[in-house]
Amino acid sequence: MEIILATEIWGRTPHIDALAGRLRPHADRVTVADPFDGRDPHFATEEQAYAAYLDHGGLEPYARRVTDLVREAARPVLLIGFSAGAGAAWAAACTPGVPLRRACCFYGSAIRTMADRAPLAPVDLIFPDREPHFDVDALAAALRAKPLVTCRRADAGHGFMNPLSENYDEAAGRRWTAWLVRLAEASSRA
Repeated sequence: MEIILATEIWGRTPHIDALAGRLRPHADRVTVADPFDGRDPHFATEEQAYAAYLDHGGLEPYARRVTDLVREAARPVLLIGFSAGAGAAWAAACTPGVPLRRACCFYGSAIRTMADRAPLAPVDLIFPDREPHFDVDALAAALRAKPLVTCRRADAGHGFMNPLSENYDEAAGRRWTAWLVRLAEASSRA
């Protein structure tokens, strides 16, 4: 099995590399996809990260890049996305001919713009406890009604897994990292 991690707008950062290291024992290969071609741009603020993400085209080219990586994989893929990467992962999971074993989407607010799509592989959607721009409960209810979708809720805000986020929650990050490690271990045996 291969694991692909699709990053947030911050790109490939040390915490993503650390997560990849935690997951590596449970995969033949771990690949990191990000909007900035594998480099850590070291943004000072979330606003700078978001502006750079938009300068690189935003969701559409990022989703294409992630979808292409899954298509090119030599083995079944567990795709894990965070924020913008979760939107890209959802788009990939809803694209015919993409050989996904499973996708996990953490606080993917862009998924609300693609709620009319249906995934073709199992998808776990991990929502934050709140979002400033939409009703999390309403979106989760709509998506939960789709086949292959499981909705979960974290007791933390958008970005809780990312130490660079103002909503970083160390305890929630540890819990959900442990959940991902267990999921990767189970997926590697499937």
